[in-house]
Amino acid sequence: MSIFCFKKLNPPKPRLGQKLREARETFGVNVSTAAHAIRVPAKYIEALEKNHFNELPKAKVFRQNYLKEYAKFLHLDEEAIATQFMNENGFKGLDVVHPKQSVRNAPLFSISILARNLLIACFILLFAGYLAWQVKRVLEPPRLIVYNPAEGITMTERTVAVQGETEKECKLAINGQEIMPDEKGRFNLQVDLSDGLNTIVITATKKHGKISTVTRHIVVKSIGYGATQIMSINNFFNKR
Repeated sequence: MSIFCFKKLNPPKPRLGQKLREARETFGVNVSTAAHAIRVPAKYIEALEKNHFNELPKAKVFRQNYLKEYAKFLHLDEEAIATQFMNENGFKGLDVVHPKQSVRNAPLFSISILARNLLIACFILLFAGYLAWQVKRVLEPPRLIVYNPAEGITMTERTVAVQGETEKECKLAINGQEIMPDEKGRFNLQVDLSDGLNTIVITATKKHGKISTVTRHIVVKSIGYGATQIMSINNFFNKR
């Protein structure tokens, strides 16, 4: 006579994804809320709950951290969850590579480094050029051009228009009289003359103290101007 023995079988242990999903649903939390709370992309939480471990990041440290944070959020035993994840081949096919090292091995990494270095080099060159330009502006005397009158002219009128241009931020003076150039640095001033040799001195001064000077000599000959005065003027120009 045969004797049959019945052995009570334990129910199969739920897989990791099922355990995580049931724990989340017990708290009444959806995937988006959980993802926001632990700062893990929702697609990775869904991959964990579906046991689609191949959809997780390729770096082991990321998988470990995501699983640890999710287990902590669900108040599950972190070590037990980590052990089950490993037993269910959660790390299958992964090389043990630090995430930074995996980034360094990517083809685009060298391109991004090159682009960054080029950008930094361009910025340094532009900044150096700007500094050189500023130093040049400080050390160089201001630009001063006098269009009228010409040097050494002879005239009979007792006034002359002194015209020219300089840098607009400069202080301008004609024979010591300060005048204001217009917004483009141009100036025009009527200067009184006397019989004989007249000297007109135009100066432009930068705010840092650099000065440019232009001198004009004008001879005014009136009726009855003597030969002695003419000879004296000629001697003046011959000595220059």
